Amino acid sequence: MTKVAVTSMTNQQLPYCSVNHFLYSLIRSSRVYRRGLITQLLKMFDNDSSNISSSLTLEEQLFVADNLAYFPYQVQDEPLFIVEQIDLSISVIGSTQLQQFRDLLKQHLDYIDDDEGIDMNKLENKLYDVSETIINELNQCLRLTKPTMLLLLLKSYLKDVYYLNDTKIIEYDHTESSKITDRPILTRKINVKFEPKIILDTIKPINTYDTIQKRKQLIKEFADFKRYLLAFDTDIEDTIQSISELLPASFSTSKGKKKGSGSSRRRKVMIDSDDDSVNGDF
Repeated sequence: MTKVAVTSMTNQQLPYCSVNHFLYSLIRSSRVYRRGLITQLLKMFDNDSSNISSSLTLEEQLFVADNLAYFPYQVQDEPLFIVEQIDLSISVIGSTQLQQFRDLLKQHLDYIDDDEGIDMNKLENKLYDVSETIINELNQCLRLTKPTMLLLLLKSYLKDVYYLNDTKIIEYDHTESSKITDRPILTRKINVKFEPKIILDTIKPINTYDTIQKRKQLIKEFADFKRYLLAFDTDIEDTIQSISELLPASFSTSKGKKKGSGSSRRRKVMIDSDDDSVNGDF
């Protein structure tokens, strides 16, 4: 982990900071440079299954996520830009990964999954009858979803620490003038650890599971991924409508069209601010 807790002479704990805290502080004042760095760091979570050798390990991606969580952000544009880029990435990668696992379930288990709940008993019974080769293939597919989970947990952490509600996220536009986006961060939570337990459990030394435990663990990991990925904010349209009602008619119409069309083109993954990544309970 990259978080470093600094304790002052009075034993009062200061906020956690990243290993690359100083590097980021050098370029933070330039919106172009800091966004360039953030964009390149987020690209490190794009695992290309066709070229595994060029992808980072999950441990390395956790190191990058730690730095993104603890960078010394000073203006609202910084965490909002990260959240926006995560949404854009997840809207494409997440649904593809979920569909790939569903295809394997249909191919090997004749189990059809949808956006509703998982029939645990039915899926568990079917898994008992398949070979270890198929179980390993399913586990490998789930392994590729871990970077996506890590991004979702990072987003949830930033929302919680910097009080980024859904209204702020929907209204944010990175193309606006820096006078608008570079407003100072006035409130934030301090000494909140970024501890994505699901990811930490994955990179621990592999436990020796028996046949039944291995299959139950596979179902649990699939259920966790599906739960986080499909945790969309169902109140997005209501939020946009409530905002529009507070604006002049001409402005609210154009604003509503802009934001409404964006939300209909892609699915925005929204995780509640009181997410498990903050307190470590999953």
